[in-house]
Amino acid sequence: MGWIVAAVVIVAAGAFYFWPNLSKAPATTDTEQTATTTSQTQATSTQTLRDPMMSGTWQSNSDAKFTREFRADGVVYDRYKGDATAGVGGSWEVVDPAKESALLARATALAGVTVIKAMWEDGAVVTYFSINKLDEKSMTITDLSGRGGVTVFTKI
Repeated sequence: MGWIVAAVVIVAAGAFYFWPNLSKAPATTDTEQTATTTSQTQATSTQTLRDPMMSGTWQSNSDAKFTREFRADGVVYDRYKGDATAGVGGSWEVVDPAKESALLARATALAGVTVIKAMWEDGAVVTYFSINKLDEKSMTITDLSGRGGVTVFTKI
């Protein structure tokens, strides 16, 4: 009977010792590591764009009643002073123009340009714009979904 107890204790001790090593995921290949590094870089560049310069409320220089708020959590909100409605809200993200079907025709011209995709009111309307200039006090964007209008904003 003593040898059975000893065998159970040895098996339990071995399982306790080896279990963490057995439950680890296998080593990743170079391809997986490259994909992970690429996605981490993209996430970092998106976060860098969102914080701190992009985040905040921006007032149009051509129409002081119009403001656009970008939040670091990906929320965008357009307001027009004097409008009876509360404004229009949605979400925004930095996108690769080569991967957006609405921008494929211009993807080559937009290479290297920061492109924002805004999905208004739960994706009912989607607009794209490029960031031409961005610093702590001003932002210039070009509408890529409409007539190509340029809007200059000042951070308030």
